[in-house]
Amino acid sequence: MAATDKKRIAMVHYHLRRGGVTRVIESARDVLVADGDEVVILSGEPPLPGARQEGVRVIPALNYRRSGSTVVAESLAEEMKKEAVAALGGPPDLWHFHNPTLAKNVLLPSVVRELAAQGERIVLQIHDFSEDGRPGNYTTQRSFFDSQANFEETLYPTAKQIHYATINRRDHDFLRAAGIAASNLHVIPNAIPDLAVRATPEERPFSKGKLFAFYPTRGIRRKNIGEILLLALIYGDRVDFATSMRPENPEWQETHDEWGRLAQELDLPVTLGLADGDEYPFLDLLGWSDFIVTTSIAEGFGLAFLEPWIAGKPVMGRDLPEITRDFEANGIHMGNLYRRIDVPVDWLEEKELADAVESMLRRSYLAYDSPLPRNAVKQTLKAWISKGRIDFGVLSEPFQMRILRKLKNDPALLDKISIPPLALYPAREIAERRELIRRVYSLENYAKRLEEVYGRVLLSPVGKVGHLATRKVLAQFLNPARLNLLRNG
Repeated sequence: MAATDKKRIAMVHYHLRRGGVTRVIESARDVLVADGDEVVILSGEPPLPGARQEGVRVIPALNYRRSGSTVVAESLAEEMKKEAVAALGGPPDLWHFHNPTLAKNVLLPSVVRELAAQGERIVLQIHDFSEDGRPGNYTTQRSFFDSQANFEETLYPTAKQIHYATINRRDHDFLRAAGIAASNLHVIPNAIPDLAVRATPEERPFSKGKLFAFYPTRGIRRKNIGEILLLALIYGDRVDFATSMRPENPEWQETHDEWGRLAQELDLPVTLGLADGDEYPFLDLLGWSDFIVTTSIAEGFGLAFLEPWIAGKPVMGRDLPEITRDFEANGIHMGNLYRRIDVPVDWLEEKELADAVESMLRRSYLAYDSPLPRNAVKQTLKAWISKGRIDFGVLSEPFQMRILRKLKNDPALLDKISIPPLALYPAREIAERRELIRRVYSLENYAKRLEEVYGRVLLSPVGKVGHLATRKVLAQFLNPARLNLLRNG
């Protein structure tokens, strides 16, 4: 069919629970339907109560799944085709899978390969990678197959009719380096929705006479909660800090609660999980804040850097250049961010640090059944340490806690660390930034980009199905210089 014709699209995901991927799917459905296309969403679960139900077909076998067989995968592929035809009134012109390689359902890579072998045109949109700090997912997917060869040949299928899409340029470059053809590789940035924030800082019932900094996050390890305590130690005379939610994982809750106890011990103006109860609604906390803070050491699209501006709130915190370079390329300059918070490395015992790094590296490489590179510990420490100083954000909780206690006991030592910037923006600059983000990441631009990608896929010829070497993808992520005690330790 011509790329300009109205299309029948089948979107596929494990579920439609609240989260970034579900929001992307719903945005795509809305813009495509508005353009006259037919869309069905195939999900392993029904939408949540209150969410839109139309256009969704539930196939339970699509939900999270850790076992099965290739025969079951072939049966699932046929069931998906049957449901799609019933919903669309004919075969899909294009299949759009979300996170099929994440190994949340071990059948999905085989399903994709089966459909591709039948000549179906396919978009595989990768939001997250099992190679990026999720070894359990990776191992589960590998164990599904009878041999390493089948794993290699199935996880990342390639063909002229298979196109890959990422949500940022970093992931695009990683897949390109791993061998995906440039003609079959695209970036589809997320759209940024408006937020119905009406509360103002003047109305908040706390932090009178001080600024209030809000970190809208669930306090899992990679969100780097210890650094919020460090910022509170530095700026606590002027700023109260709070995070929104506790982790759901019981193991992470234990670490999160340790941070809460340390904040009390050191008398720091930090409240963790302020939105967990019914007293303070999330959107009110957002509106009450003077600015938003982020200390995360890893993000996907980087919504945390953009969405607050839509609510009229400037963002300060840790820069993630791999992610924010996309924003800079669109003229959205990320001021008020820092790359590192350097502390003297001699505050840490040299052998203890080296041992912790070696242990982290061995566990990380073993988890992916990969040999540890020569001089891996030296490579890692070289990336972390500069001129006798180490970034606070690469350290695990015990090291971070030790540094916080040291600084609290001797405030004069604050002169020895790099103090991150804290500068509020005038209302005019906030309004300008908000409008720029709205324009660049509008639904209209998202729809235009999505249609461009679909057009290329639909014009692609059908060819033989091959595969990408899984080790080449893994090598982009499993790199000593990219690992981190806080995330990988």
